[in-house]
Amino acid sequence: MDASYSRREVIALACKLIEKWTGFELRETAPQRIAETFEQRAQLLGYDTPISYLKGLRDLPSTAEEPQRLVNLITNGLTAFWRDEPQLSALRSVLCHLDAGPPAIHPIQVWCAGVSTGEEAYTVAMIADEEGIGVDVLGTDINTDFLATARRGVFDEWSLRRLSPNRRRTYLRPLEHSRWRAEHRAFENLRFAHHNLMDPAPSSRHPDGKWDIILCRNVLIYFSPTTTAKALRHMSDALTRDGYLMFGSSEQVDPQRLGPSAPDLRPIRKGGGFLYRPGSVQTGRTIEPGRWHFEDSQSLPPVETTRDLGSLEETTSDVRDNRTVIDLLYTAKDHLEKGDRELTIACLEAALVYDPFQVECHCLMGVVLRSLGASQQALESFQKALFLAPHHWFAAHHTASILAERDDIDGARRAYLRVLKSLERDEDPLESTHVLRDVIGTVSRIEHGARQQAENFLQTHRER
Repeated sequence: MDASYSRREVIALACKLIEKWTGFELRETAPQRIAETFEQRAQLLGYDTPISYLKGLRDLPSTAEEPQRLVNLITNGLTAFWRDEPQLSALRSVLCHLDAGPPAIHPIQVWCAGVSTGEEAYTVAMIADEEGIGVDVLGTDINTDFLATARRGVFDEWSLRRLSPNRRRTYLRPLEHSRWRAEHRAFENLRFAHHNLMDPAPSSRHPDGKWDIILCRNVLIYFSPTTTAKALRHMSDALTRDGYLMFGSSEQVDPQRLGPSAPDLRPIRKGGGFLYRPGSVQTGRTIEPGRWHFEDSQSLPPVETTRDLGSLEETTSDVRDNRTVIDLLYTAKDHLEKGDRELTIACLEAALVYDPFQVECHCLMGVVLRSLGASQQALESFQKALFLAPHHWFAAHHTASILAERDDIDGARRAYLRVLKSLERDEDPLESTHVLRDVIGTVSRIEHGARQQAENFLQTHRER
């Protein structure tokens, strides 16, 4: 490959493209791993330089195959049913308020933007069903892998960790391998679609195409101010005049700080939960008078840039501080050694916000998630590692064993073949890791076990 290019130029172009495709802000000071990733992709796809590869990407829509692969790589999908009780309580009150309104608005139109693997949309449908309220729910995301999971409606114990036993029995059906399928009449008017928040909002099923409630939780914290304002404008334009916009508990949006292109929104609160309404809504209109109040003279205080990693309810660690991925990896290791796997995940999420191209982070995330029974999320983490490092035998080994556990024989066979081919290479990807080797134990023993397991599986499941 022609080396006559600047790595800084590669990083700058990559960051601009990712922001254009997704709204996500990756700083140009991000680690050189960004450059290495695009160098590798350029070489694999036959481009002379990563610059020519990036310029080729620039002419493609974000939904084209290669951009979509990169979008799927950098987006985070860790979520759960019944996440963030204060906000869900506020949502329940809003649904009841709207249900008591004019019949013309029924069923209530709800859009869950940035829905990830779908747990939030299913939760909304559960709440509406418990209240006997008719809703149409649309869940959208930019990540096509996440949408495939959402549409399947099959989840493991990790996704259900906050769901009460009664709701689990009511709305889910147990499957093999400690997995559950969302199966209830409450989900009949629930659907999923691909959507980019940089584009105008999708239309609801209401005659005017507007939405009564829009949820966009734990998404905008990844955006730049410019793209935040753009996404907010799209959502605001899509709300009914009396509609409600909801973010996560750790997110507070101050449109005045986003410039003149940001929409006019007015915040209201209820205890720990809060929402936004169009600024044109008559001042003083509240839900449950005497319990809700609005901030009439000033916006809600801006969110602090440093987030507390001790809470996973809505952990959305910001990347604008001075911590590095390496610091977070070692902090994650410390938490793991103390047995706190949720804090470990919080640190790894923060690291991947800073640098989604860090293979070790994806591998360690996969190891921890798998130990918690979150096999689907673990599989996604290992597959991201393999996208970045196609010859990573450790990631291939975990991918293969998860697929084998699910009786995906063809997928497991391909992954085990990759294990054997990768082990034949002189370079061991674990040699350059910071904490992964210490976490997993004796590498030679694991490597021997991976080879033996691959050979045994391929011997047993010969391709016909």
